[in-house]
Amino acid sequence: MLQTKLKAQIMTQSPSGQTHLPVANPDGSIGQDVDIWALLGTLPVPMVVHELGEGTAARFVNPSFTTAFGYTLADVPSVATWAERAYPDPDYRREVMSRWWDQIATRQATGTVAPPREYRIIDKAGRPRDVLIGFALQGDLVFVTFQDLTPTRVAEAALEAERRAFEQTAFALTEHMPAGAYTMVLRPDAELAEFAFVSKQFLHMLELTPEEAAGDLMTGFSRVHPEDRPRWLEINAEAFARRQPFSGEARIVANGETRWIRAESIPRELDDGSVIWEGILVDINDLKEAEARLKAVLEASRAFTWNIDLRTRMLKLDEYWAVAHGYRYSTEGVDMTVAAWFETLHPEDAQAVTAGLEALRQGASDKRSAVYRRRDWEDGCWNWMQVHAGVRERDSEGMPTILSGVSFDITAEMTARAQAQEEQAQLREDLQRAQQRDTVAQVAGGVAHDLNNLIAVVAGTVEMLEPQAAGQAGLLDGLGRIRRSVGMARDLIAGLGGLIRPELPREALDLGKLLRNAVDLLGQRRIAEHNVRVELSEAGPLVWANPTEVAQVIVNLAINACDAGAPERPAMVTLATLPPGTSPPSRAPDAGFLPPAGVPMALFSINDTGAGITDDVRARMFRPNFTTKGKAGTGLGLLIVSTILQTNRAALWVDSTPGRGTTMTVAWPAAVPGDAGQGARKATTRRAAVAPAELLRDLHILVVDDLVDVAEVLADMLEAAGAVAVAISDPEEAAELLSEAPGLWSALVTDLHMEGMDGRALARHAGTLSPPVPVVLVTARPDTLGDAPAPEFAAVLSKPVTAARLAHTVREASARGSNVDG
Repeated sequence: MLQTKLKAQIMTQSPSGQTHLPVANPDGSIGQDVDIWALLGTLPVPMVVHELGEGTAARFVNPSFTTAFGYTLADVPSVATWAERAYPDPDYRREVMSRWWDQIATRQATGTVAPPREYRIIDKAGRPRDVLIGFALQGDLVFVTFQDLTPTRVAEAALEAERRAFEQTAFALTEHMPAGAYTMVLRPDAELAEFAFVSKQFLHMLELTPEEAAGDLMTGFSRVHPEDRPRWLEINAEAFARRQPFSGEARIVANGETRWIRAESIPRELDDGSVIWEGILVDINDLKEAEARLKAVLEASRAFTWNIDLRTRMLKLDEYWAVAHGYRYSTEGVDMTVAAWFETLHPEDAQAVTAGLEALRQGASDKRSAVYRRRDWEDGCWNWMQVHAGVRERDSEGMPTILSGVSFDITAEMTARAQAQEEQAQLREDLQRAQQRDTVAQVAGGVAHDLNNLIAVVAGTVEMLEPQAAGQAGLLDGLGRIRRSVGMARDLIAGLGGLIRPELPREALDLGKLLRNAVDLLGQRRIAEHNVRVELSEAGPLVWANPTEVAQVIVNLAINACDAGAPERPAMVTLATLPPGTSPPSRAPDAGFLPPAGVPMALFSINDTGAGITDDVRARMFRPNFTTKGKAGTGLGLLIVSTILQTNRAALWVDSTPGRGTTMTVAWPAAVPGDAGQGARKATTRRAAVAPAELLRDLHILVVDDLVDVAEVLADMLEAAGAVAVAISDPEEAAELLSEAPGLWSALVTDLHMEGMDGRALARHAGTLSPPVPVVLVTARPDTLGDAPAPEFAAVLSKPVTAARLAHTVREASARGSNVDG
């Protein structure tokens, strides 16, 4: 009513200069005037009053306006000044003020009040503010109201940002998760639901477009495999009819493949009676394939799963139990009491299985494994089973109520293990016998060597004395007895030689299996402490060998590798086969013989991370009685390895860095060898007992043997045949004599095993001279040369040797050397 009166009255100016409005009384008469400025000053709505006409003065600014925007009447004395300060952008100012005066003009012309419009102003502090500006006219005054929308707009922006954040989160959850999200809506009175929302992943999984998903629901259902579709439609219709949660699995055909999916959704009702199901679609194809593989494993391994209900003491076996029991495949499981099941257990195993079950029942353990025997229901035999059991469900107090597990039939594995243990025990026994045999062989070889040297002195002396005793019957009889005794001694030594290395049978063997078997012989403590492992480049290559000999080589080298570390830093050991076609090192091997070119070899290595081998140890490691282990070593292990390598025409190379470890590389013949050949050159014709006195005339022969008596006897034999022979016992001195005048010497006769420079090294030295000096080897141990050729020697003779054989051999060697020189 007051507003109507205000609009109906004409403003008057009081004598005091204040503007007054007449006020209507309740009876309709005009009462006392009211001071309008005082009234407007109390209003909570920001307001400005200005005169009509552009550039006109502002008459009034109420306190609410000043509080809201900072401007006073002095700050905006005119509409033009207000416009410049509130709308500093000239273009925006022109637009706003044009609307400002248009609204005033429309009010004047039509009397209608235009609804407030929103504008952006700049307050006195320079901050942008969003406001609704409305206009009212009273006479020649314009009443302008301002409603500050800035807090509302800030709140709206915050809400919009939050909404967008929620949308982005929802997008991330639906578009980037590995499952598809969807919402289905069942409208009132509808039989089938429709998709209200589907994620990008959902569309991809079913190979649908958004339009197809939003259309007929059956388009999506058409992706279900034809064999699974009837059941899928049935469970969906049931969920829609009962308004209940949905859960189902099916195969889908999409994107060119068939995959298993699982759908889960939960319904909720809306106010309009609609029901929506919010759910996810998950690809479970990997799970299904894993289940299929498990089924295949269970069938192939004669395994079955089971559950025990501890409350009822009933055991439920799956459909595979019959396979493990010797029956045909069963499509159904079986239930039986736990007591009945235990009746099938072997009496010796029942107690342990019972204890394991009780530990699970009491909650003392969550998982248990056991191996037991049970009676086969068909043939009554005892089968070995391995069981893995655990707690599946618990009651409210945490006590187990259901146990579950899987049992595997491991009868074949246990049988094979027992057989392997027997084979391993036999191999260990063979290895021990071989080690003992080779130890005896090394001792026997040393004894034979020494005896042959002694007999060589005696036989040579007798041979030299017999011509001088001609016509002296008594002296000849005595020399005859000595000769016969020497012959018997030779026979004894020959018999002792049979102990050195009997010929062992060889066959094609799997090198990988040989390595694994040899590692087993090291013992579990050593294997664990040194992390001994075998690495095979491929299925083990075949080698031509005797299994015991290969085991001796591998075990001796592996034990040395394990011993290469220190107690505080045990060496780690790796045995490995090298890829087929790997070439052996081109340098001379440290033991054995360099493989001839073109002969196929299988290579393996034994590597350790120990202290390494010094040059001094490396130079002596394959010599008899040398050891770095003190009283714990025999000094025969690597000597045995070397002998075996020579016998098998194999080779070994040592690569070592002190402080960083050692690698032993072994090359073993990979193919069945042909003729064994003769490693040492053997005399083929027995010569006359006494050499002609003129046979070696004008020849100068150097004789070297670390036993002085042997060297002198051999020299006497050569001098009796007409040679000039010099006997010395120091091989290094002999090397110097040869170097000083190589053309002087017709031949060199040397022993093999000597301290310092051995016969082979001395022969190589003689071969480098100009002219080269031919070398005849006379040794008590020709077997240590092996079967490979010895090119350093013109001939090899065994001690004891007759004077005639020695002289003829030296003559032939010297003649060949002369022909070469010529």
